[in-house]
Amino acid sequence: MDRKPSSQGPSSSALGLSVIEAEEQLRQLLETIADEEPPPPESRTGTPDGLRINLMEHQKIGFQWMCKQEVSTNKGGLLSDDMGLGKTIQTLSVIVARQCTDAAPIPDMMTMVVQQKLKARIKPFKVKCTLVVCPVSLMEQWAQEIKSKAENVSVYIHHGTSTLQDPYQIAGFDVVIISYHKARHEFPEDSTRATGVLTPMIFHRVVLDEAHTIKNKATGVAKACYRIEATYRWCLTATPIQNKIEELYSLINFLRIQPYCDWTNFRDEIVTPLKSVYKRQAVMKKVQVIMKAIALRRSKKAEIDGRPILNLPERNIHFTHVDFPSDERQFYNFVDNKVQTDFNEYVDAGTVMQNYSSVLVLLLRLRQACLHPTLTTIDKPVLKNNEERQLENAKSLDQSVVDRLVNMKDELSGVECPICMDAADEPRIISGCGHILCRECLSSYVNTSSDYGGSKSCPQCRGELRLESTVPVAIFFKIHIPELAAVEEKEDPEMAEKVNEIRYESSKKIDTMLEILAKTREDSNGRDKTIVFSQFTQMLDLMEKPLKENGIKFGRYDGSMAVKTRTAMIETYRNDPSMEVLLVSTRCGSLGLNLTMANRVILMDVWWNPALENQAIDRVHRIGQTKDVEVHRLFINNTVEDRILELQKRKQLIADSALGEGGAEKLGRLGLQDMLYLFRGGPPPPMPSRGGPSSAQ
Repeated sequence: MDRKPSSQGPSSSALGLSVIEAEEQLRQLLETIADEEPPPPESRTGTPDGLRINLMEHQKIGFQWMCKQEVSTNKGGLLSDDMGLGKTIQTLSVIVARQCTDAAPIPDMMTMVVQQKLKARIKPFKVKCTLVVCPVSLMEQWAQEIKSKAENVSVYIHHGTSTLQDPYQIAGFDVVIISYHKARHEFPEDSTRATGVLTPMIFHRVVLDEAHTIKNKATGVAKACYRIEATYRWCLTATPIQNKIEELYSLINFLRIQPYCDWTNFRDEIVTPLKSVYKRQAVMKKVQVIMKAIALRRSKKAEIDGRPILNLPERNIHFTHVDFPSDERQFYNFVDNKVQTDFNEYVDAGTVMQNYSSVLVLLLRLRQACLHPTLTTIDKPVLKNNEERQLENAKSLDQSVVDRLVNMKDELSGVECPICMDAADEPRIISGCGHILCRECLSSYVNTSSDYGGSKSCPQCRGELRLESTVPVAIFFKIHIPELAAVEEKEDPEMAEKVNEIRYESSKKIDTMLEILAKTREDSNGRDKTIVFSQFTQMLDLMEKPLKENGIKFGRYDGSMAVKTRTAMIETYRNDPSMEVLLVSTRCGSLGLNLTMANRVILMDVWWNPALENQAIDRVHRIGQTKDVEVHRLFINNTVEDRILELQKRKQLIADSALGEGGAEKLGRLGLQDMLYLFRGGPPPPMPSRGGPSSAQ
């Protein structure tokens, strides 16, 4: 039976799939369920010829499982090992061991010349390549892994403005690496006017690294990945479910796992019954069965042959709860009262979920007030040297963009950034198309694209993107919605006045960080290094002065820095024994970084997505770490952070449950009950889902 992806389209019945055929698909799926126990050492496949390193025992088991999956009806699957266990090297082992033997012959030169002259559309043809799709920041890392660890495996990064334009030339490589953004261009929705060089290729294998990137089935990137044709299909991610159970569907659809790659089947058998308290237990068992059939997941704590998978040093998490001093408590209560007033207006009007992004901003204010009082007043851009240019940019916006943004004026201050999925911090409007992103997310995206030779285009619509032409939302208000700008500015002085009642050189969180750093220096004689994570670059700014005043040498790593500058900073931090601290933005430092030169971590803030925090910690606690890792998570008592932590714990449960690691409890994307709990406290929300299946983070 053909293994085609669903476009969220017709159900099995609409396709004429009989009950017998559906049962056969389920039977084939169940036949692929892996054994609970790993194969004994004598039955394990060894390191394949062509690899320059020896696989660890758990990697041998993973390699053997991947080979078994490729010869099964699944023709691939989901490798969901914890970060740091070597998903890349296991995948590379399969690439080396199971090379293509049925690729189409490359046409002779005369045929290619005729095709080019006639501009004939090339018919689909089978190639020997494995296509790796990954974030831009990981492309070079993949290439280096292949070059250093595999023999006779050619690799090509298809990215930037000077890419190869001959598909037959590209077909000669063993591995082709592209970014998710490039995939959207190469595999367009309208196949009749295909513009991608890679479009006609039927790959030997396609691998999605950080596959949770396609978690939203409605995005252009996800749909482009569904359209990639390949004999074998793989997803690599330690977090297959971050927000809700529907995200698992997107991976299953990409993998073309019947019958659940049909959205109607997945919705009717998983999503809808998951909302029922009475059906939830049975549904989660079904999800676990599906996962056992298509996925392999090992945690760092797992054991093989009676020994831990990895002999990693200990990772100790310290939950440090502190109290506000009286002045900061007074300020937090002031912010809380203002936020509660705004939130209650949404509650009274019954429009909380219709104003989801605006409510996220209210939560953002409370989270910022826990870090440093001035964060609540400095996030709006201050016009200084670039005032004239920013005003001109706002005036030059296309009228259609202006009209669309004006029509959504009530949402602009609280728009959700499509990159970090949080309330946009210092939101910026892309002048050509009007899409809005966080300032740091936008800067990081543009800098990464530029450093890898890529063209700068909107990550949502591929429209032209020039960083110098972006418009701060506050400036847009000033030019196009002056009455709203006046309201915004009227509110700011009140908050600023409250901040200025007391001069805040530091904050309780910063003071606690300094205490931890002083103790670290004392305990290790200055030999231990510490990574300090925060989601807010302004918080990193505020930490710099106290660090300097305390004689602590530090570096910085955030999205505003060019990729080469970031790389140089990591090397400096690694090689300079006197540099004790690295300030890192969680938004750009939780992915693709190896920070094992440090063994201390301080998490300054908390979000309801534990996956983001776990990724940050795993930059330090991974293969190559030689010391015990001490992680300090800082919380202010009797604030929104208490409630976020509670939600975070509960939201983790569905991911664990789906992967067979926990009970059937689960929690959805922030729903109305979640919002009420975060703002008002009281008992935690009930476990039944709200408006959708439960979710994990």
